[in-house]
Amino acid sequence: MAVSKVFFSTPPLLGHNESYFPPIQSMGHAGTLLAGPATMILVLGLQMLKKQLTSTHKSELYQHIWKFISKAEARDKTGRIVQYFCRFLQGFLGHMSETFWLQAWKPVIAEVQTTLAWARRTHRWGKELPHIPVLGQAIESGDILEAAQRAILITFLVQDHIYWLLKVGILKFQNYTAIQWHRRNLRFITLSHVLNFSLCVREISRIRAKQQDPKIAGDKEALKKADAAVYDNLRMMVRYSLTFIQMLHVSQVKKMDDWYIGLMGVASSYIDASKQW
Repeated sequence: MAVSKVFFSTPPLLGHNESYFPPIQSMGHAGTLLAGPATMILVLGLQMLKKQLTSTHKSELYQHIWKFISKAEARDKTGRIVQYFCRFLQGFLGHMSETFWLQAWKPVIAEVQTTLAWARRTHRWGKELPHIPVLGQAIESGDILEAAQRAILITFLVQDHIYWLLKVGILKFQNYTAIQWHRRNLRFITLSHVLNFSLCVREISRIRAKQQDPKIAGDKEALKKADAAVYDNLRMMVRYSLTFIQMLHVSQVKKMDDWYIGLMGVASSYIDASKQW
């Protein structure tokens, strides 16, 4: 067996398409190679301009954005916004003519939607863990509604992991294809949304009852916090209503149209993401 006298398998600096400085084949090739460095120079220029205007390189906005995207839940819900926007686009394109300019991008849109869905599902492993202690506490205290919601949610998450295992081929079921298992499992999260909606109604009722307490009625700060809690629960009720309808469609319990289901998904995901901001 001949031994190569050259240390590098491919030239690191020049002369290869994967080198730092590859031979330029065309203007388009040059533009492709310059995209990364040009973006870096652009953001550097903006940063230096910021320094001139504010006398500091520190950016509260960058720090806030980084803090946001450092949260797993924030990344998940942001990805879900894009995922459901892709669903909206696919539904919208289904009503457009074949000559509509965006039709050429339909396979790309579908690929983005699917890729995001699987990325989110992959990162969902372990998401059931925080709910297990709450389930135990709810059962111990006799809170049937809370216990039912947590039990169904945990079941959904475990079965979602099984779907992942089915999809990658680690598991195989005789009576279910991966997609059949997935659609059946979506019925669990659909019910979970109904129970979550009920929990919000119960919480609002409890808050309103406390507001009638003379001790709280005269406390402006306590009333303000109570009103904020009611508002938050009302937002979540809207969210659960939207996701309930979405899951009916995605599970194919009731087929609707992707364009408005997609918009519902964007809205419900925005509500979730905004809580992380």
